[in-house]
Amino acid sequence: MRKYLLLLACAVLLGACSTLTREEKVARAALQAQKVQAALDAMKFCVEIDYMYPMRGAGRRVDYGFDLRVQGDSVYSYLPYFGRAYNIPYGGGKGLNFSAPITDKRITMLKPDLRRIELYVVNEEDTYLYTLDVYDTGSTSLTVQMRERDRISYSGTLVTEE
Repeated sequence: MRKYLLLLACAVLLGACSTLTREEKVARAALQAQKVQAALDAMKFCVEIDYMYPMRGAGRRVDYGFDLRVQGDSVYSYLPYFGRAYNIPYGGGKGLNFSAPITDKRITMLKPDLRRIELYVVNEEDTYLYTLDVYDTGSTSLTVQMRERDRISYSGTLVTEE
């Protein structure tokens, strides 16, 4: 009899710890969408990278630590690069590890839950076009196009800096 009472108590506890209700899920999604929108409006966010997709070869999982930070009118890029380089400085140059001011930006709404941000950046080595597709959930796709190297894409998560 004690076993049945213990089993019943466990079942009641599991029922009490049930998943979120539909209203709670909608409220959390709306709050996340607000945070993402506020970060994009302020141009103050960080995209933590988890996968990379070179133009040539298979995609690879990326270890912790690589990111793209945007703060106001500057880009802080710390991204891995695999691909073909056409005309670069001796020793490989900076690659995608640099900070530089944003020369031009465009933000467009592709869908109600999807925004595209295009950031144009120039440094002493190359010109870059960072294209971010950001969903309301924070899921982000990043493509970097350069003049002197092959294009490369990344996927990651947008982290708002509070």
